Amino acid sequence: MINQTVPLDVQLQIELYLTDVQREALPEEIFDKLGADYIYSVGEDAPDLPNAMYLKLDAKADEGRTCKVPLQKELSNPPTLGSTGDQRLNEEDWIMKYFRMEYTDVSHATTNQKYGVEALTKDPYKIFEYRATAMGKYYKQYYGKMRRQALTENHSENLEQAPHFLTPGWNVHWYVPNVTNWAQPAYHTSYATHTNNIVTALLSAGTGQNAAGTVVYFQRLEEWARTEKFIVPLEFEDGTNGYVVILPSPTARWMKNPTTGFGTLGALYTDSSKFSPEVKLMFPGLIGQVGGLRFVEDPRYATLTLGGSASGSTGAGAGYSMTAQYRGMGNADDGSSDPRDKSANARLLGWLCGKACLCEWQPEGFHWEWEYVQYDKYFGSGVFCSVGIKSPIYTMTGATSPNIQQMSSICLPFAQPPQLV
Repeated sequence: MINQTVPLDVQLQIELYLTDVQREALPEEIFDKLGADYIYSVGEDAPDLPNAMYLKLDAKADEGRTCKVPLQKELSNPPTLGSTGDQRLNEEDWIMKYFRMEYTDVSHATTNQKYGVEALTKDPYKIFEYRATAMGKYYKQYYGKMRRQALTENHSENLEQAPHFLTPGWNVHWYVPNVTNWAQPAYHTSYATHTNNIVTALLSAGTGQNAAGTVVYFQRLEEWARTEKFIVPLEFEDGTNGYVVILPSPTARWMKNPTTGFGTLGALYTDSSKFSPEVKLMFPGLIGQVGGLRFVEDPRYATLTLGGSASGSTGAGAGYSMTAQYRGMGNADDGSSDPRDKSANARLLGWLCGKACLCEWQPEGFHWEWEYVQYDKYFGSGVFCSVGIKSPIYTMTGATSPNIQQMSSICLPFAQPPQLV
């Protein structure tokens, strides 16, 4: 027998911390560049989806707080006919519509310490040096959230704050699976009535397999977009035209099912492997194409939660409500980064996007600003800008529902697809 060594006091045992820090993996953002982590300089913040989907205003900030974008209507009155027809007093006047664009401030900042023992302790992890890359990722995700908001609720959330205080709204066009064309929700200038119309259609569709999306639904969708709502198509690189359809990941998985999905269309379906590398770069997450619809998968899809009841003081459906939730930034431990509704009765949101489906006005580009305290020992550093993102909805002064014109996007609400089929 011999004496054995005594373990070191726990406070003296050496601990190692690897200073090559691993960063969290996050869902891809399809609306922006996937391979670059940086703050875009002014004028370069273009989405990776085709530029024709994005209308960027070049109006200057010092020329006005708001900007009206005009639309000239085409001629539509009947002609004057016959040898005795009199053209006088039958001249057609030009009709003009517009939509109003706004912008306001957006910022985000982080804490930092310039010197002292706590600063030295954190120095090996290069936290301060990572701030530019981290802020680039943050804004990439936030702009994706704002773009989804604009496609769903007509504008980004910052425009509901000072100085504009825009009121909530819903996309003019909704195309609900498992519902006939004549039963699709009609637009109304009243937010409550429009909500009721959408929820009524969603409840009618139910949550069964057909409400999760079918190949026939997507064929009908293209027909409806082209012939009923006149959504302006995008020009594709092969000389054809059509639309980009952004699918929630669960819906995309369902449509990739070999027994129920796009593959059942045979030669009518072109999967992503048939496209060139250049086209795949233009359409991140490309799944394939059916007719004039190019499908892109969206892991950061939005969700809808339905609420209320059909009983209300103003008639059937007056009590319905609808709440949209979006994937946020980062991956917070308390779950706040992902407030989306994943329940069986939630609806998953996708969009059909045509030309100029979103308008962005960013007269004040990204720039760093600093705030110092206590002899500059502590400071905040953040990225600031002024921006607004909206869905172009043209109208006239005092317009009623028939005068509202939106020719660029459709909201697609899907039921949760089967998980065990």
